[in-house]
Amino acid sequence: MEIPKDVLYGDVLIRLSGNRQAIIENYKGILLYTNEEVVIACKKVTLRIYGCNLHIHYFSGTDMKVTGEIETITYVSNGELCC
Repeated sequence: MEIPKDVLYGDVLIRLSGNRQAIIENYKGILLYTNEEVVIACKKVTLRIYGCNLHIHYFSGTDMKVTGEIETITYVSNGELCC
C-alpha cells in the first residue's frame, strides 16, 4: 500500500467548486480573516484567498471551508513571507 504524497509531506490540499467554495486540508492556522481576504498558514506555504463576501463556513483540526466569491488564490513560501 502506497501512502499518498500529500499525506507523507504534509502538503496543503485545496478542492474548489467553481469560484464559490474552497475546502482546504492540512492547514496549521488562520492568520487573517476579512470579507476580502483569508490568509491560512500551512506547513510549507502561506495560502492567501482573495475575493468578495468571503466567509469561513467551518473549520476543524484537519480542514476548513471558505465560501464567497473567490477571485484569486496565491501561495507564498513560508521562507519568503514577512508579517
